[in-house]
Amino acid sequence: MNALSAYIEHDSRELPRKTLKAGLWMDESFDWYSEEDMMSHPEGGIRTLLQSFTKQKIMYSKFTIKNTTLEVKSPKVFFQYENAFERQAVAFYSPHEQAITHVAPNSVALLGGVMKGKGIAQYCIQGKGGLYENGCFKSLREGLLFYSPLAKGQVTSIFTLESEILPLECVEVVAWAIHADTKEEAQFLNRELFQAVQKEF
Repeated sequence: MNALSAYIEHDSRELPRKTLKAGLWMDESFDWYSEEDMMSHPEGGIRTLLQSFTKQKIMYSKFTIKNTTLEVKSPKVFFQYENAFERQAVAFYSPHEQAITHVAPNSVALLGGVMKGKGIAQYCIQGKGGLYENGCFKSLREGLLFYSPLAKGQVTSIFTLESEILPLECVEVVAWAIHADTKEEAQFLNRELFQAVQKEF
């Protein structure tokens, strides 16, 4: 893995209009993954598999991490959400929902996830210009995001799911972006998902 920037600009023609991108931080380095990706990190002692799919109103990103060593590992799985349709959105973190909500004039998106029963650990919500200018990492070496709980305009949200992984343990990490007509519908779906995934993993 290398220390790739979390905020490199891309040609907009190459990107879908709504994206939920996944990345992995471990042992002081970070890298984004492509949409369907399997990687082996022999120096870090882990193997990973990323699967992305959409069902009805929900985009999913499922990240499988296998610790192949006899040591405890502490990876951080990063997710970045962008919606190019949201030009005038307000986005904020809701502790009650354990989720990030994007509210635009004609849409609502709610971001959440679970790793070993735990929800979002860190989050950084920024306007796109601020993200490219300032970046999202407070410390790339430590895998720490800038604390930024809300933003408005064309917004990008980045959040982490974190937990220790025991020797030889295999862990499923699931993140989602719910697209709904109302905040209430998105919150209902988020609660249902959070409970279902907690029980499954």
